[in-house]
Amino acid sequence: MPVKQSVIAGAGWMILCTAFQAAASGLVRLLSSEIGVFQLLLFHGLIGTVLMTPYIIKLPSGTLRRARLHIGKYFLRGFFSFVGMAASFYAYSVMDIANVQALQFTTPLFTIFLASFLLAEYVGRRGWLACVFGFAGALIIVRPGFIEFNLGAISALLAAFSFAAANIVIRKLSLTEHAVLITLAANITIIPFSALFAAPQWVMPIWADLPLILLMGVCFMLAQICLALSIGSADARVVQSINFLRLPWAVFFGWLMFRELPDYWTYIGATVIFIAAYDVLLRERRKTK
Repeated sequence: MPVKQSVIAGAGWMILCTAFQAAASGLVRLLSSEIGVFQLLLFHGLIGTVLMTPYIIKLPSGTLRRARLHIGKYFLRGFFSFVGMAASFYAYSVMDIANVQALQFTTPLFTIFLASFLLAEYVGRRGWLACVFGFAGALIIVRPGFIEFNLGAISALLAAFSFAAANIVIRKLSLTEHAVLITLAANITIIPFSALFAAPQWVMPIWADLPLILLMGVCFMLAQICLALSIGSADARVVQSINFLRLPWAVFFGWLMFRELPDYWTYIGATVIFIAAYDVLLRERRKTK
């Protein structure tokens, strides 16, 4: 069933999405010292699938029958999600949470670019400026030259582009498809890809890691649901501006899990990012009214 358009609802779901993403990212970094990236991704796919499968019986009548008409889009979304998550998992395993999140702030830029061409969404000069302004806030935080452009940084940028492509497919699917089914299909698609790469270097988790693995899967599942609801509630270019709020959450969970306290540049950059996202939200509310 189509999702009713609402800028406020889209922003709210995106804020929740960013919180769950940051929490799950911290757990990935915590676990990656003992467990491989693809194995963690496999656990994520399995946990999300198991937890969400019971909700299929609660879907509106005809949802599964209609989904067969869009099987290609479902697979494409799952594939982009797999590439993005695998790349981001690796980045989190070798870089600080805040640095990876800052580099992934290029996702709105990629999303706006793809949305303008593939979805024919209008991106005015002010919309582009707000996005660039927000990205400038991320640059203030990482300060070019302080982050070595290594494989971790490349992986973070690859993840940003893959997530942007997945967002475009989600936007198309959410016009007719249910958010739960969109998320479940992505988890199912992730399982065989991640299992293929995880098998050669499989490590049996210890009992103490199991609660953290489960919590990681739940956080990622909730983040995916919120993402689908957000993009289905408002234009992709709008909610992706709110995506910049991932940084405050990353700072919080970085401190909570690793006692990492950011310097004052982080707070300056976060303020710039917030202003950019808030400007987009206010402008879209005025346009809606």
